[in-house]
Amino acid sequence: MITFRELFMSDVDQDQILEQFIALAKKDQTLQDEIKSALNQDQVISIAAERGFQIDPLAILRKWSKHTDFSKPTWMGWFGE
Repeated sequence: MITFRELFMSDVDQDQILEQFIALAKKDQTLQDEIKSALNQDQVISIAAERGFQIDPLAILRKWSKHTDFSKPTWMGWFGE
């Protein structure tokens, strides 16, 4: 269930949560593998929620170009492999 605070988080708050989730994923190979096997952003959002990160899809869109290395075949280019 979404809380009142989550419903009214600013873009900056949402972006920070996404950054924290990405940082965690970069340190956790199991989490990276889960993200890479996701078929779409909804599955990634669900994976994040299971770990306590409530990510707004718009945060992913805002940050997509910042994190994406379009030359890499990894999900969103978040992982430098």
